[in-house]
Amino acid sequence: MSLRKDARVRCSIPILAGCAVCALALAWVGPSSAGASDPPAPAFSVTFDSEWIRLSIMGDSLEVRGTYYLRCRERTGGRISLFYPFPEDSLLGGARMVSLRASVDGIDAGAVSWEKSRGATGVRWLAPPCTGDTIAMEAVYRQALTTTYARYIVTTTRAWQRPLRLARFEIRLPAGAVPVEFSFPFEARGDSAGRYYGFDAKDFLPDRDVVVRWTTPRAK
Repeated sequence: MSLRKDARVRCSIPILAGCAVCALALAWVGPSSAGASDPPAPAFSVTFDSEWIRLSIMGDSLEVRGTYYLRCRERTGGRISLFYPFPEDSLLGGARMVSLRASVDGIDAGAVSWEKSRGATGVRWLAPPCTGDTIAMEAVYRQALTTTYARYIVTTTRAWQRPLRLARFEIRLPAGAVPVEFSFPFEARGDSAGRYYGFDAKDFLPDRDVVVRWTTPRAK
């Protein structure tokens, strides 16, 4: 999932249509969500630098583990409101947030709370302020599967009008499953946890989402 500016931010970056299937979206933090002691972060205090996404098929669910790296353009004292939508797809079921943590320059900033978004399918986060050079957000969510198909949205990267410096994707299928379609040139790899399919890209500005379809052996 890629970063996209929230519609509440008044800026010149164009907003992509179909926000229900957008990814992380940056928004200002208002007094109602941050409190009077937390001033809003400037609209351009961060840029979306890179992401590392791990997709795992676990029974009848897709588990997404994403690490999103935000580069701070300036030091700020206000927390950053991020909208994290879940994909709406007729071939997928409901999604729910499982966990969320943040770090600043590699130092753990602890768990981050979230709340259900109003008017869109997703949740809102409050990321730590830009007190360092890089904010890393570690997110886990799960989405129900209805068939042998999974999707991860990346096309909203274009809303930032700049590519990701680096994007890394890993897909782990059930034991015995055979992939029949990848929307990007994933290749078979392996590590201590077993076989997976990987794809790495520099200057990533995608025109399609990450999609995988697979088949599973029939019980005899």
